[in-house]
Amino acid sequence: MLSNIRNWLDNWIVRGLFFALILVFVFWGISNVVTLIGANDSVATVAGISISAPSVQQSYQQSLTSYEAQNNGAQPSPAIRSQLANQALGQAIDHLAMAREVAHLGVAAPPDALRAQVYAMQVFQGTGGVFDKTVFAQVLQQNGLTPNSFMAEARDSMNAQQVVDAISAGEQAPTPLVMQIFNYVGQQRQAQLVHLPFAAVSPPPLPATPVLERYWTNHPELFSSPPMRDAQIIILSPALLAKDETVTPAALQEAYAQQADQYTTIAKRSVEIITAPDAASAASLQTAWANGADWAAMKAAAAKVNATGVTFDHATEAQFPSPVLAKAVFAATPGQVSGPVQSPLGTYIFKVTDAVAGGVQPLAAVAPQLKQQLALSQAHAQVDKRVNELQDDLAANTSLDKLPGNLGLVAVQGTMDAQGMTIDGTPAPIPGGADLRAAVIKAVFAAHKGDQPSLINGPDGSYFAVSVTKEMPAAVRPFAQVSAQVGKAWIAEQTERTQEAAAAGLLAAVKAGTTLDQAANAAGLSIEMSPPISRIDQSPVVPANLVPILFSMKKGHATMVQTPDGFVVAVLTSITPPDPTADQAVVQRIAAALSRNMKNDVVDSFANALRVRDHVTVNQKMLAQVTN
Repeated sequence: MLSNIRNWLDNWIVRGLFFALILVFVFWGISNVVTLIGANDSVATVAGISISAPSVQQSYQQSLTSYEAQNNGAQPSPAIRSQLANQALGQAIDHLAMAREVAHLGVAAPPDALRAQVYAMQVFQGTGGVFDKTVFAQVLQQNGLTPNSFMAEARDSMNAQQVVDAISAGEQAPTPLVMQIFNYVGQQRQAQLVHLPFAAVSPPPLPATPVLERYWTNHPELFSSPPMRDAQIIILSPALLAKDETVTPAALQEAYAQQADQYTTIAKRSVEIITAPDAASAASLQTAWANGADWAAMKAAAAKVNATGVTFDHATEAQFPSPVLAKAVFAATPGQVSGPVQSPLGTYIFKVTDAVAGGVQPLAAVAPQLKQQLALSQAHAQVDKRVNELQDDLAANTSLDKLPGNLGLVAVQGTMDAQGMTIDGTPAPIPGGADLRAAVIKAVFAAHKGDQPSLINGPDGSYFAVSVTKEMPAAVRPFAQVSAQVGKAWIAEQTERTQEAAAAGLLAAVKAGTTLDQAANAAGLSIEMSPPISRIDQSPVVPANLVPILFSMKKGHATMVQTPDGFVVAVLTSITPPDPTADQAVVQRIAAALSRNMKNDVVDSFANALRVRDHVTVNQKMLAQVTN
């Protein structure tokens, strides 16, 4: 056989086939390398220029941090995560498209203007309200920026702002539109009102049982139980496991030491300080200040004698320009004018306006909170260890009631509706917080009887699975069970009909030419004049659903509306247009808001045009990875 193969290899056709076979094996074995040739981490392209996923990821993470800070540490939902990622990508696209347009137009920010803008930023100002290089470096370091990268960003921003200002500078709201909106929001109307509350009607006696049964038959929607589900539920949750976790004193002490900064408060003072050139000037200013002069007056008085006035807001002792002054400030009584304090820079007088005491919270004071944090952290670790085993058990079609008892699962079973209420109207005893409870209820009503339970990732690091054992559709409850409810509903309907007929009678009388005063007096009802209302400023006297109707009516016309408490009949008595000469501030605010919106629309249109011009493409798969 081997000799035959050797003979075949002498044939050039066979040699070609063997060479092709070798190529197949080579490419089969290194397919991963071949398929990765040309691959990149581009999440989008602008005019063929790639935007890398890491750059979008960085902006996305900053948005996540801001969201959590604004929501007391709450984690955003998947929908919000997707929204934040899209916003981060949109900003990157617009930034690159605008940079191309800036380069195309030849726009360049003057170095002096750029430097002045940076120097004017309050975040970089030190004591005395001037730019401080040390503060500048510290702020950049805290935000992971270098001076070069920050200045580049500032330059790009200034260049882009010049383009934006140029294309939107002429956008001003036209006066007719401003006045139309001013008249719309400022117009006031008044109306005569007659209230017909349900409570004013004496309830009728209950009718015979056959009447109530017929009412029950004709209104099944009022007396039906909602769709219900019988379900088995298992939950693996750090919050539920934490209560059984043991936190040792050593672990508590170690965590306290690691988080010492969180429990240490640095003493700070807010203070108003005047630096006088000599002791005599300081004494004169101190006397005026002690006699009740306010800070504005003191700064004016200081300027007349070549003294200066500055304020420090919650400054630490090290932030004061003079150690002697710092010591005096932290020894002073808040609210009192103190000094004089001598230094090479002059004579200080000052008043401490706020004081934050420094100190360290002892372990005993923070132990309960710290212990809870450590227990929850340990519980998260336990969940991470057990979730794979739970996943394997469910994948093996293990029923929820046969799962191992050593996984720390909390199991419940019962019947509930889509609002999580049991048959008797009480909340189903689903353990965990409100978010977990809502997720479990949603999963129960998304599943069907016979579905194989699967593990679901819930809020706050929890996992759960549900198994629906019975589906019960909505059904009319037997009359015997709801007879009392039927009686109440029948009385409420009769009461509503009585007041509706009375309101309709008043409305008909007004439309026939009788005044509302006359119609109300004839019916023994009182009339009330509403205060002037506008579309913006309303009154509790006028029902909310009546307001838009009043602003669509002509003067002297009547209407009626139903409220949760009864009926209201109204006649529009006056229409007062607003006076632009008396409300110039309102006119100016409307004009400014409209102009601002028009400018934003122009800028948005310009940004969209740049995207179209630059043939922007988005890699949705790579964008999805940003949120993972």
